[in-house]
Amino acid sequence: MQAYGGVSIVNALPSWYGSTMAVNLKVEVKVREGKRKTEDPLIAEILEHFSRNYGVPQLEVEVNSEIPVGSGLKSSSAVSTALIGEIAHRFSLNVDVPKLSAILSLKAGVSYTGALDDAVAAWFGGISFTYNKDFKVIKRERALRDVSVILLARGGKGRIDMEKLRSFKLLFHEIFREALQGRIIEAMKLNGIAIAEILGFDTEPIEGTLTRGAMASGISGNGPSYFAVTREGEEGPIVDFLSRYGEVKVARGVDVEGRD
Repeated sequence: MQAYGGVSIVNALPSWYGSTMAVNLKVEVKVREGKRKTEDPLIAEILEHFSRNYGVPQLEVEVNSEIPVGSGLKSSSAVSTALIGEIAHRFSLNVDVPKLSAILSLKAGVSYTGALDDAVAAWFGGISFTYNKDFKVIKRERALRDVSVILLARGGKGRIDMEKLRSFKLLFHEIFREALQGRIIEAMKLNGIAIAEILGFDTEPIEGTLTRGAMASGISGNGPSYFAVTREGEEGPIVDFLSRYGEVKVARGVDVEGRD
C-alpha cells in the first residue's frame, strides 16, 4: 500500500488545529506472514493492535520510503497509514485509516497530538484541516495546483519545545483560520517562518528563498527540513540557492483517487 509525505500548512502542536498538504514523496509498505521483528515503536504498536483486536497473524513489514526519517515531512504518518491500509486490505478489515494512525501514534509515544492532519494528507492526499485533540477532520481540499514545493530535505529529529510552542496557541489558531478561509499560501508562509523563529532554526534559507521569488518558505513540521513554494517553471533560482545547504528535492502536491 502507498501513502505520501507532506509539508505543513499549520503546525498542530501549539493549538491542536493542524493542516498539511500531501506531496509526491512516496512510501510503500508490504506485509507478509512471518516472524514479527521491528525496532520501530509505531510499527510494533500497529502490528500488536491488529493481532490483539482482529486476530491477524504475525507479519513481517517491508518499508520503502522516499522521505527522510524525522525530517518534518510526515514520514511517520505516511508509513503508519500505508501499513494500516495494507493490513486492512489484506485481511478485509474496515477501519478508519487516518484516525487509527493518530490513535496508535499517541499510544506508541511517537507524537504529541497524534498528527491526524498529517495522517489524513498522507492517506487521502490533498490538504487536510483537523482538530487533533478530538480526532476531528474539519475539511479536506485538493492539493494546490500549478506550484512546486522545493524541499531542503534533512533527516534527523526536529526540535520540540512544547511549552514554548503552546504559548503561541492564539497565533497558530489564527493562522489556521487563514488557511481554512482559503489563504493557503499565506498560512504556509506565516507558519513556516513562525516555527523557524520559535524553535531557533537558521532563517537565512527562508529569507534567501523569499527574496528570490518564493511565495512561501519556512520549516515543515518541527524541522529540520525547509520548504519553499514557487510557481511551476520558476524553481531555478530557489533550487540553486537552497543547494548551497544540501540536497534539494522538487515535489508537487498530490491527491489520491478512490479512497473516499
